Amino acid sequence: MTRRDVIAGVGGLLATPALSSRVGAADGDADVVVIGAGAGGLAAAADLRAAGLSVVLIESRDRVGGRVWTTEVAGRPFDAGAAYVHFRERNPWTAIARDLGVALQEHRGFGQGRAYDGATPLDADALQARADGRRRLWRLFEAFDTRGRDTSLGGLAEGEGSYARLAAVRYGQQAIGEEPDAISVVDLLSQWDGGDETVPGGYGRLVEASAAGLQVSLSTPATVVRWDGAGVAVETPRGVVRAARAVVTLPVGVLAAGRVRFVPDLPGETLAAIEDLRPGALTKVALALDGERFGLPSPSDLYETRSGFVFELFPFGRDLALATIGGMPARDLVRLGEVGAVAAATDRLADMIGGAVRSHVIGGRLADWWSDPHALGSYSVARPGRFAARATLARPVGDRLHFAGEATGGGGSMTVGGATLAGRAAAAAILAALRPGSATAR
Repeated sequence: MTRRDVIAGVGGLLATPALSSRVGAADGDADVVVIGAGAGGLAAAADLRAAGLSVVLIESRDRVGGRVWTTEVAGRPFDAGAAYVHFRERNPWTAIARDLGVALQEHRGFGQGRAYDGATPLDADALQARADGRRRLWRLFEAFDTRGRDTSLGGLAEGEGSYARLAAVRYGQQAIGEEPDAISVVDLLSQWDGGDETVPGGYGRLVEASAAGLQVSLSTPATVVRWDGAGVAVETPRGVVRAARAVVTLPVGVLAAGRVRFVPDLPGETLAAIEDLRPGALTKVALALDGERFGLPSPSDLYETRSGFVFELFPFGRDLALATIGGMPARDLVRLGEVGAVAAATDRLADMIGGAVRSHVIGGRLADWWSDPHALGSYSVARPGRFAARATLARPVGDRLHFAGEATGGGGSMTVGGATLAGRAAAAAILAALRPGSATAR
């Protein structure tokens, strides 16, 4: 499944590594402080330490991985956040998984499932009309001149009929986690394409395994980042970290909400870039099943077009129904809380395969990134006309603050691979500046 394939159908578990959580690791000075132990922060810290620099890596959560997290419902594992190794030919996680001996599996693709309008299966005419709308939208993508004026995904479909508009809505919500009128077409077309892999043992567990050996101060949020002196001073509830430079890998939702105060304020262009990359709201609900397969093959895909839910049933042969929803429907869903969201997903599944499914659901979990205080959104979305914001945010501030993560991943933005590449790029920039003999060396 490539990102574009989403629109067409709108192994054993890893051992958990023992990470070092140093209480008081925030006490001493370092060459670099890395804020956030998601994929970007882990990559930056690993490269900097491998080059011989002293690094303090702090993380507000009680785990590493950020929005890449393998968790469980009723003993059934699932990826609550990122689940696909996108553009495998360029993605660093292809090699990382190989080096760790973790098997990846080519994604089977979407588009062969069943589609419903509420409880009513779509007939052949309705399916054909939707397929025509998707093809019309892709032709518009292919013909779009990115050197000209940008438009929104919704604007691209304007005047092309209701089914092209429906295709834009489904693509925006399911692939990007946002409504089509808020998504830049130029930014979408700048993203890399390619084959996708999945991680049967869990993408989150793969990222966690890659962090083995790194020392991370968990449950240590940055509250203030001071960059008005010779270096940086990062205040946390456990002390102050002083360093020559900082790599900031906080999600743009957290940055935009002002959860971390910068002293002095960040430059206007950096603040504007953060505002222009506000995150979407891609959300999952995992329903644990008792083993009943309802006469469906394993795996199966079900699409409920009225609500916007997409269900993947029995992923990797597990007794799970994994529902995904994005955009405004996702924001509405998370307001219900976990109990309400699980009930809503169960209702939609019952509409499609029958009310008997209710007696076979034995547990449910909501993966709510939208209101998670450590994330405040799924991943960054460039607003129409603001596609340059990614490059702007990636530019160092004051020769000491380096912003990195999925939002600055260039052609890999909005992915774990892009976050990793951005973290490595920030580390490379710091190493170039702090190499022996450099005028900016500490």
